Amino acid sequence: MSIPKTLLSKNTLENRLLLLIFLFFFGFFILQPPLYSPDTYSYLRADITRFPGYIIYLRGLQAVFGSSFDVVALAGHLVMGYAAIVLIFKNLSNLFKLSWVAKGLLLAALVFPYFKPIEVAVNLTSEGLAYPLYLLLLSLTIDFLFRKQEKKIIHITFVYLALVLTRGQFIILGPIIGFLYALQLKRNIFRPKAFLIILLLFILPIVSAMADRTYHYIFYGYFKTTPYSYVNVVALPLYISEASDAKYFPDEDIKVIFEHSHKKLDSLQLLSSDVKGSYHEKYMRFHYNFPEICNQNIHDFGLKYYLEQGEAPGDNAFAIEAACKTITTQLVPAHFKEYLSLYYTSIIHGFKSVFILFFMVALSILSLFKVFKRFGRNSGLIFLATLLIISNAMIVAVASHSIMRYLFYNYFLGLLILIILLKKFIPRHES
Repeated sequence: MSIPKTLLSKNTLENRLLLLIFLFFFGFFILQPPLYSPDTYSYLRADITRFPGYIIYLRGLQAVFGSSFDVVALAGHLVMGYAAIVLIFKNLSNLFKLSWVAKGLLLAALVFPYFKPIEVAVNLTSEGLAYPLYLLLLSLTIDFLFRKQEKKIIHITFVYLALVLTRGQFIILGPIIGFLYALQLKRNIFRPKAFLIILLLFILPIVSAMADRTYHYIFYGYFKTTPYSYVNVVALPLYISEASDAKYFPDEDIKVIFEHSHKKLDSLQLLSSDVKGSYHEKYMRFHYNFPEICNQNIHDFGLKYYLEQGEAPGDNAFAIEAACKTITTQLVPAHFKEYLSLYYTSIIHGFKSVFILFFMVALSILSLFKVFKRFGRNSGLIFLATLLIISNAMIVAVASHSIMRYLFYNYFLGLLILIILLKKFIPRHES
């Protein structure tokens, strides 16, 4: 029997407790005032630099409910979040036959992002939609990989597209699922149906990019992807740059943008060379000043600069995105050792400890060897979880700074890994 069909349909103690938790959950948060941030207003303006998913969500609610849209948006975060949490909670609980203690810990980890400091429900930002979609996608993936429900590939496709068009950091999920599916099938990957499924999973990033381009063409007239990738990626290369790096940019516009951005960072002492200490100290200067290095510096100046150069509104966003791509591709090779050291330090900061990072990497390698031999439930889930945790940390460290807002999605997976390991070595603690 599938998990969705049994979702709170039986009058069990567990379901009654989950319902009580939801009533408290909903009642507590619906009384909180919705939190607006600069991101919120950018979605309401439908800025061209924002992914379409949350724009459609917020603007759609605003069109239907008027000035009350923010409360309805908050309620939507709660209902979708609760449904997704219960779905994956029951799925994992049944799959691994978790004890009451393990269930309680897992549920706490799943609910944690709704409380401070993240507050995904009351914050009117894309996390309120992305977190439920992420949990739903993982639950479908569990059915697909561990319950052999190949028909779920259709649901996975649509949920993946909704998620990636809301938060682009999850673009790698399709290929990760495809890789695990190929490992599971081994020699059977060339069966026509299996091969088509694997192919679909690996081209999902291309499909999502085409959907993003189509959205921008319909609403803005540009058949291009959201111009908000390299304007973030450029932050770390800019932080480690030197004034003499202007020689790498023969294009006069790009040179002007680089020189202005570098001079501003130099005046604010926001360059890596201003920090006389360890890479950790250098990274922390970058970490706490990311907006000043990126959004409030090169991006804002670049938008204004290209407008002054005659670019139309909209065109200027794509122009600064292209300029930042050029700056990034020149500065990273020029300062590769410094870049790699700070990138690695950023990943460590996200894991809070180099030992946790190494533990995850070692666990991923060991579980990979196990799934090569036999795709078991425990080894397969651990490999999936470690891949998701590590890949997200690596993507976040490239595109931004390693803050909880971008990393919290996988916290419950870290706990689940520990539960699985404890079940293996201390089976008497599990029912």
